[in-house]
Amino acid sequence: MGMRLAVIIPVYNGREHLVHCLAAIKRSSRMPDELLVVDDGSTDGSGALAAEMGARVLRLGERPQGPAVARNRAAAVCQADILVFVDADVALHSDALGRMEAYLGAHPEVSALFGSYDDAPADPGLVSRYKNLFHHYTHQHGRREASTFWAGCGAIRREAFWAAGG
Repeated sequence: MGMRLAVIIPVYNGREHLVHCLAAIKRSSRMPDELLVVDDGSTDGSGALAAEMGARVLRLGERPQGPAVARNRAAAVCQADILVFVDADVALHSDALGRMEAYLGAHPEVSALFGSYDDAPADPGLVSRYKNLFHHYTHQHGRREASTFWAGCGAIRREAFWAAGG
């Protein structure tokens, strides 16, 4: 039996980007077993959009508490073996979830992994392209071991997440 994956997306007034994030997940070749969007006090209808697009929506309240609190709240209620954190302004490639699952399945010694910026961003602006290329190069040519975890697009084993304190 394969691992269960939960995609967790914190959002605060990110409706404009969230629609693209959720649409990309819906195009995944490996669908998540759980899709949770944590609405951190949005006033732009982000939570309603997420519900319309089939996500389970958790609401933190009227005052924003931050993405770390949002991620931890969702991690506490989901049942998955692998927690996949995705920021609302990130659009996954269709094979991303499958690749995460395959890598973690083949490497039980690896606790977590994170994705890289795209080397061909959708935004044609010079600053966006430079930022993406810089981060892409850094992620592709850096050390394989990391002492930090980028939660903008990353997967972590449930037990490792809680062992690290959430």
